[in-house]
Amino acid sequence: MLILIHMILMITAVICFTAGIATAMFLRKKSYWLKVHKNLNSVGLSLLLTGGVMAFTNIFINDGSHFSGLHQQFGLTAIIFASVTLFFGFYSLRAANKDAVRAAHRWLGRISFLLILAALILGLISAGII
Repeated sequence: MLILIHMILMITAVICFTAGIATAMFLRKKSYWLKVHKNLNSVGLSLLLTGGVMAFTNIFINDGSHFSGLHQQFGLTAIIFASVTLFFGFYSLRAANKDAVRAAHRWLGRISFLLILAALILGLISAGII
């Protein structure tokens, strides 16, 4: 049951991140884009973290050796990168060197999203869905 909740949370997180990225890319000229971008990506990270907790809980309830696969390694790396990306995004609003912090935020965001997609695909493969 926990793995099903994990899967639903992670897929919903990907949808939130995709919408947040699309907002930053295509709605930048609108006055509300930053608020929507921040909210969607904050919800996405919350879902990602909650899904990660569900996976860890399932691992510890069972034998505990499930963390050896590529999906799990990509997933943990994606959660770490996404957390750092969100931190840089909020920090960039108050940073002295905004250009450098925003550049780091953008590149970490790209890497995070690719890691999240890779973990999602690997997870769906290991679940036998694809």
